[in-house]
Amino acid sequence: MKSQIRLTLICSLLLTACGGLDATGGGSATASANASTITIATDGTATTSTAYTLTNPAGGKATTIESATVTWGTGAGQSATVAVPAVNLPAGLTCSAAATNPDAACDYNAAGTTLAPRSKTVAISDSTLFASVAAANPGAKNLPVSVKFNNTANTVNFSVTVGAAAGGTEETAAPAPIILVNNTGGSPYSNILSVTVSAGVSAGVAVKQLILEVTDAKGIIDTSTYTASSENATFNIDTTKFPDGALKLRAIAVDATDKRGTSTATTVQIANSVAPTISITSPATGSAASGLTDVTVQIRQNNTAFTFTNTVVALEIIDSRGQLVTTQNAPIVPVNPGLWQASSSVDFNATQYLNGNYTIRARAVIKLGSETATRDLLAVSNITNTSKVDLPPALNIILPAFYDANASKRPVLTRKSAIAIQVSDSDNINQIQLQFVCNPAEVLAGQACNTVAYNFNLPINAAGLFYRVFNTGVLIDAQPFIPDGYYVMRATATDAAGNSNIKEMRVEVNRSKSGIANLGQLFTTLQDDGKSKFTPTAATWAITGTTANTTRVISLFYSGSQAQVLEIPSAVGIETQLPAGSTIGTTSVFVEAGTFRHSYLVQDLTTGVVEFYDGSAVVVAERN
Repeated sequence: MKSQIRLTLICSLLLTACGGLDATGGGSATASANASTITIATDGTATTSTAYTLTNPAGGKATTIESATVTWGTGAGQSATVAVPAVNLPAGLTCSAAATNPDAACDYNAAGTTLAPRSKTVAISDSTLFASVAAANPGAKNLPVSVKFNNTANTVNFSVTVGAAAGGTEETAAPAPIILVNNTGGSPYSNILSVTVSAGVSAGVAVKQLILEVTDAKGIIDTSTYTASSENATFNIDTTKFPDGALKLRAIAVDATDKRGTSTATTVQIANSVAPTISITSPATGSAASGLTDVTVQIRQNNTAFTFTNTVVALEIIDSRGQLVTTQNAPIVPVNPGLWQASSSVDFNATQYLNGNYTIRARAVIKLGSETATRDLLAVSNITNTSKVDLPPALNIILPAFYDANASKRPVLTRKSAIAIQVSDSDNINQIQLQFVCNPAEVLAGQACNTVAYNFNLPINAAGLFYRVFNTGVLIDAQPFIPDGYYVMRATATDAAGNSNIKEMRVEVNRSKSGIANLGQLFTTLQDDGKSKFTPTAATWAITGTTANTTRVISLFYSGSQAQVLEIPSAVGIETQLPAGSTIGTTSVFVEAGTFRHSYLVQDLTTGVVEFYDGSAVVVAERN
């Protein structure tokens, strides 16, 4: 007797230590129904209910049933989760209290409690469980549907028929619509897809609504665009509005008695190869920019998948003349599915940008999934730079140049020399002034310093980037006369606001050192093939001889009215280190009428001597 009592205590303690009953938490409960066929109206209403018996197995924990998942269709099918009246299912135990009260909870440690199944039967309206089935399957007959309650291990299977709305009749059959694709040829289709839909209603029954349901490759369903109220309708679908890929078509017809019918789905493939859209979202076209300006570019996929050939968007800044000023790259980053963005900043305070109009051009290279060649995407934004920089002009003496590593040797100016200066500013530049200043502490033997600096001015009166040439070979012999000797050559650029920038270079004026070894005169030679539209056809400006030493050469090109103005070249080219033994010359083939000239500034980088070679002007005319 003592052993038997001891065994009972041990079992109770084991149940307590193990957490009580079945650890599945009620997941092994089962459900059954008193019916297997359901009839529901097309509007989801029903006057009937079905009785469901929910059973917790012996040892199962107490659980609550409060929702059900209804599934229909083939394969993975479609499903809907609905709320049902909550059912509290007691644990799988029986005791004296449970004999009279199905909701009674039993204490599994109490005397007389044993493991046993516990069941409760509840009635649930067919409308509660199957309304979603009716909405998705109008006119369905014997549709297989399964119901699984939460915290149950099994599903309950039904055959569902969707009939007329409550109070309706079944004298006529539900519509049986059909779809016909009119396009010739096979998939994939592009541009317009023509589809004819027939309602398929019974004879003498009017059509209330005819719908062509379109589901695209992303699963987005359109049931509102393509509708009619006739028995037959032809719909023209603009396939460029949908992503390339599968396009599923399904017809839905509703007759005058509110009976609905749905056709079988027809799937076609579409392919339009529509490139993505690129746009500059900031700065907006027509806006004003000032200082550091953020530039944002967006690329949006349309209906065709694509890949980027480059990982950056090229941002080109173009001035009002159509000239490219700068190019910079903006990395492309994904923002959302089908949307990418590239951002960078442009400093419109920089000296290369004048106040005025600019075009920002964004360029990306992509390849559409259906193509082998790449495509350029282009977007532009026209803006106005309104930056005003209260800084002096940028100023550089580009020839003469220092020709030793420590910049200690003085360039030599002679009667054949000239000076080239570069100046730029976003504000108006008034003038460039050139001075030769004598320092009594740095003079050659016998050199006397004048008390007044030798000044030469060139007016500009414009904003931008300019090159100017001072013909010092002529100026040093004029009045005021500049004797041979050591000088500080000082260039000063002044803008309209009175801001000035000064650059100085220590030079030697020495008339006896005229000439650069091995170089002779600059000759202009004309060529005329008699066939070109223009005469002469071409011209060559070349200096005789070859360089004895390494030289620095600035090519000065003049055209139009400036061809006769030495101080204002139309274009400048710089060769910083032309090797010894080189020839200096240029040949131009004429493509327009006008006056043209090439000249050269040359500095011997061994002796430091600077010499100006002035070319002859050539007048080009159209051939008669």
